[in-house]
Amino acid sequence: MVFSDYLRQALQEQVVGQEYAVAALTQAVTLAFSGMRDPSQPLAVLLFLGPTGSGKNRVAQALARVLFGNERKMIYVNGQQLSQATDPLSSLHEQLVAGYWQAQAVPPFTPSACSVVVFEEVDKAPPAFRDNLAAAIDRGDLFTRGCFFSLRQSFVILTIHLSKKKTDQLIGRTIGFFRDGEADLEMPRQHIVALEEIDHMLGAQLVSRIDEVIIFERLNEQNIITLLERQLAEIEWLLAGSSVGLMLDQEAKTFLLSHGLEDLSHGARQIKRAVRNYLEFPLADLILSKRVLPGTTVMVKYETPRNFLNFQILIPRLVPAHLPLMKPQALTAEPVE
Repeated sequence: MVFSDYLRQALQEQVVGQEYAVAALTQAVTLAFSGMRDPSQPLAVLLFLGPTGSGKNRVAQALARVLFGNERKMIYVNGQQLSQATDPLSSLHEQLVAGYWQAQAVPPFTPSACSVVVFEEVDKAPPAFRDNLAAAIDRGDLFTRGCFFSLRQSFVILTIHLSKKKTDQLIGRTIGFFRDGEADLEMPRQHIVALEEIDHMLGAQLVSRIDEVIIFERLNEQNIITLLERQLAEIEWLLAGSSVGLMLDQEAKTFLLSHGLEDLSHGARQIKRAVRNYLEFPLADLILSKRVLPGTTVMVKYETPRNFLNFQILIPRLVPAHLPLMKPQALTAEPVE
């Protein structure tokens, strides 16, 4: 298996419904690791463009986990916090320091600053910062408060969250999530419209440093079902560490899915919110109340008349400790006449 096939497969196992984004990211990463990049500059500068909840941060986390062995090998800088801060330089310095310390403090320990640097909501950052970032990409390091933060051997990811109104202005309809049966727009058309728009959002200097614009596609209802199944599997795995089982009937899963599809403008975050409110919180309450103990199984059923989830605790039938153990009896063969 060649490197690009391995990387694509590893990312697809962790990302749902973003085949185009994974394919474009795989190509960019393969080129970056080929050695045909200037070593004094970042490995790649990528722009993730899409609506909230479409998985931009999830893809960045998967990239850090696959390439560097740990998703904490990520450095986050929030552009909106910079614009709201009284002193943007101090805010930038604090976010970079915290991120670099975290990236170097978790295994695997790398001698260089190999990491994924995410500038989230970069379109909301002050214009002066975007110009400084363009110059920092050329130099390979970002200078703040007397410190140099290296961007070399790192993937620089810029993200832009699009609202429904802005998305409609860009391509005439919502991107992020769509129901089964809806026709999808061609990705080249989205690229053309997006490239024209980001020049106004980020400025020509920063846009010229971007190696690849990755647009996140809309997810269908089947993708949301896959996300729900992965969340339930993760909860079961966490409970198994405490020797607690979890079972849900199909009606309970349908109940969670229906609440996860109520507001598609929030993307995958809506299904995560539904699982947290209707499943994780009641489970946590039962655990802290000492009603769920090791060896028990929680059965979650949907109650139709009252429209809520019913949690039943199944206790395994145990042999009382005071009963004497039965001694095995030897088997004797009857004589055959």
